[in-house]
Amino acid sequence: MKREATARTRTTGRRLAAATAVAAAAALLAGCAQELPTPQPEAAVVGPKLSEDQEAKVISAVDTVLSTSVEKRSAKGLSSRMTGPALEIRTSQLKVAAIRKKDDLITEVPGDYQRIMPPTADTWPRTGYSITQLTEDLDTARLVAFEQADARQPYKMWGWVQLLPETTLPAFADKEIGSDAVAADDASLAANPVDALKQYADVLTHGDKSKFAKGFEISDTDLLKRVQQDAANLRKGEGFEDSDAKYTMKFAHRDGDLRAVRTADGGAVVMGVLTAQELLTAEKGAEVSPLTETQAALIGDKDPTNTLRVGYTDLVALYVPAKGSDEKIRPLGYQHTATSAANK
Repeated sequence: MKREATARTRTTGRRLAAATAVAAAAALLAGCAQELPTPQPEAAVVGPKLSEDQEAKVISAVDTVLSTSVEKRSAKGLSSRMTGPALEIRTSQLKVAAIRKKDDLITEVPGDYQRIMPPTADTWPRTGYSITQLTEDLDTARLVAFEQADARQPYKMWGWVQLLPETTLPAFADKEIGSDAVAADDASLAANPVDALKQYADVLTHGDKSKFAKGFEISDTDLLKRVQQDAANLRKGEGFEDSDAKYTMKFAHRDGDLRAVRTADGGAVVMGVLTAQELLTAEKGAEVSPLTETQAALIGDKDPTNTLRVGYTDLVALYVPAKGSDEKIRPLGYQHTATSAANK
């Protein structure tokens, strides 16, 4: 059986002028001690470090690079406007497209946005989120993370997820204020971002048997439901039992790969990377063919064996409520992409 994913933010300092040389000299001659006034700094102005207009220009520049890469089916130049897992996933998709000579499995990330949440961080890296319009075929919007690594670097797309059809995003801060970054070990949440991603990986691997399952609100279109259905279909498929086949899919959080911003209610939206390892084995002498066109392209012309190993790079977005909230952690969307495949 074949299965395939079909989708696609001043402190202004002012120097108080020092007393003039003439005044200073007069004070010395008079033998008096003249007390200089204490400078009073202006209050810090809290606000986004990237204006909406500036972010719109960033988005346009990114979109141009993405469109060109698809047209050429090449990752050359992609790193100028993509980084992190977004670059990793898109590079793999372009490789598959070049092998297949077709672009239909490249995820569409629209260049038009309905909402921009700029960053407020005074340090780098700086991360902001944006929500795209629907795709041309009315597919769901994408939640996109943009990042500036340092003051000399341009903003780049760090990651994206396809939002779940029925999902309701939490309220972010007003666009004139911007969204604060949340640290990976932030203790103000029901679970810090790292733990939330690790727990979700455990739920994806073990389902209802996970000890964290009750802490998540899982919808019918969540990644969990998808992998469970894929596994069920495979086990019911022709030849599975006859060949003494075994199938597993295990997920894990990839350390260091997460970005999070604060929501208006004190929670956070966390985007991070999970890796998944899919293993299908059959009895000696049996042949296990690739399950999808992407897997076939990644394996190439190697003869099938009784083993199929597939590696996935998964971008997921979670809403993590504030500590003490009655809400559960809620998956918002995902990008599930096979990035490696082997038959041994």
